[in-house]
Amino acid sequence: MAKSKQRYRNIYFFLLFLLISVPFLAAQEIPTAGFIDGTNGYIGFLPGNMPLVISIPHGGYLMPDEIPERPCVNCSKNQDIFTLEIGMGIRDAIFRQTGHYPYVIINNLHRTRLDPNRNISEASDGNKNAELVWHQFQNCIDSACSEVESKFGKGLYIDLHGHRHLIKRTELGYLLSNEELQLEDELLDLDSFVEFSSIKSLVDNNLNRLSFSQLIRGKDSFGSLFEAKGYPTVPSRGIPFPDSGEPYFSGGYNTTRHGSSQGGTIDGIQIELDEELRRDMSKRDKLVADLACTMVEFLKIHYFPDADFLGEMAPGNKQP
Repeated sequence: MAKSKQRYRNIYFFLLFLLISVPFLAAQEIPTAGFIDGTNGYIGFLPGNMPLVISIPHGGYLMPDEIPERPCVNCSKNQDIFTLEIGMGIRDAIFRQTGHYPYVIINNLHRTRLDPNRNISEASDGNKNAELVWHQFQNCIDSACSEVESKFGKGLYIDLHGHRHLIKRTELGYLLSNEELQLEDELLDLDSFVEFSSIKSLVDNNLNRLSFSQLIRGKDSFGSLFEAKGYPTVPSRGIPFPDSGEPYFSGGYNTTRHGSSQGGTIDGIQIELDEELRRDMSKRDKLVADLACTMVEFLKIHYFPDADFLGEMAPGNKQP
C-alpha cells in the first residue's frame, strides 16, 4: 500500500512538473525563479512579473498519511475540481497574450487535509504538519503581493474557486453579502460598505473615477467584462445581485487577508466557477482564454492603461 501511494505521488509530481515546466522552456521572458515547492511539494509557487497574483486553494489532489483527514464536523471538504488545471491554463494564456506571467500559488493538498481559505485553526484542525503548509501557502501569497506592491505600486489578487450551486453562473466575491448587493447604488456607494470591501483601494484610486457600484456591476466591472464573453456572472450588469435566498459566495479568508479591505493597494476578488463549466472539457480552452483576457482587460482599464506588460487589448475584447 505504501509503495502504491509513493508511486502515485511520483506520477503526480512528474505530471505537475511537465504542466509547469513546458511554458517556461518556451518563454521569451522568464520570471526571476522557476517553480518553487514547499514541504514535500505540498505548496507550489510560480513567480510572476506582472501585477497579478492568483491563488488556487482547493484544487489539490494529495492525501498523504502524515497529514490525516481533518476531523472537523460539518466543515467543507469537497475539492474544487479542475481549478488547478484551469488556474495553470490561465497563467499560460496570460503569457501568450502579454508575454508576462502572473504569480501563481497552489495548494496541492486535498481539502480533506487542509483548507487554506480558513483561519489556521479551522484550516488544519490542530495538525502541526498541516499548520506548516498553511503558513507556507499564506506566506507565498503575502510575498507575491508585497513584491507586486513594491514593483508596480498596486495590483490585483484573484482567489480561484469552484462552487456546486444549482444556479449555473460565475460568482464574484468582494466581501459583500447577498443583502448588501441588493441595495440601491447610492446606498452601496456609502463609505460604510466601501470600507470593508476587498477592492477598497481601487474604489479610492481608480483611474476612471468610478463609484463602488460601477466597479462591481457597471459596464467595466470584472463581472460585466466576463459576462460579455458569454458567461452569466453575479454581480454584473446582467445579474447585479443574487436574489434573496439564492446561494452566493461573497469571499472568504484569503480575499479578506490579501485584498485591500485591511489596507494596502492590492485589491482582491474571489472567483467561483460553477461545476458544469469546470467539467466541460469541450469548452475548457475557451474558458481559460476568456478568464485570462478578462483579468488582463480589468487591469488595463482600471490600473495600467498604458502598461507594456499588459499588451494590446484586442478590439473584440473592448466594451462598447
